[in-house]
Amino acid sequence: MKKSLAAIASALVVTCSPAAFAATPVSSADPAVVAATREMMASMKIRDVMLASMRQVDQQMPAQLKSSLTAAIDSAPNLSVEAKAGAHDKLDKALPALVAEMHATLSDPSMIDDVLAEMVPLYAEIYTLDEIHQLSAFYASPLGKKMLANMPKVMARSMEISNRVMMPRIQKLVAQSTQSIVGK
Repeated sequence: MKKSLAAIASALVVTCSPAAFAATPVSSADPAVVAATREMMASMKIRDVMLASMRQVDQQMPAQLKSSLTAAIDSAPNLSVEAKAGAHDKLDKALPALVAEMHATLSDPSMIDDVLAEMVPLYAEIYTLDEIHQLSAFYASPLGKKMLANMPKVMARSMEISNRVMMPRIQKLVAQSTQSIVGK
C-alpha cells in the first residue's frame, strides 16, 4: 500500500501547483521568482489535478486498506488461528470507520496545501524569473525542453516531499487501526 500511495502521490506532486502557498515562508528564493512560480502553478490548475487524483485514490482506498490490513493480520506471527479469525471479524466491523477516517485524511486540504507549499521553492530554485514567465506562457519556447529535461529531478524531489507530508499521516492511521484490530 505504501508503494502504491507513494507512486500516486509522486505522480500528483510532479504536476503540482499553488494557491495554498501564500502564507508559507519560502527559503532564500527570489521573491519575484516565488510570486511568478505561484502564478504559473495556479494558471496550470495543478491544485485541481491533485484534488481529482486524491478523489481517485480515495475511491481505491477501501479495497487497498482491507487488503493491507488483512495481510497484516494474516502475517502476524504472534496470533493463533483463532486470534486471526477474531482480528478479521474486528477488521470487518472497523473498516467502515477506518475508511471514513482515511477519507477525511485524503480530503484534508491542508495535506495538499503542505505539499504544494513545498513545491514553490523547488521551481524557484530550478528556474529563473524569465523562465517562469515563459513557462506561464504555455511553454511556447525552447524552455519547454528544459522543463522536460529537469522533470526527473523535480519528480524525485516531489516524491520525497509527498512521502514526508502524506505517508506519516497514512501510516499513523493504519498503525492505529491495526493496533485496535490486532490488539497489540
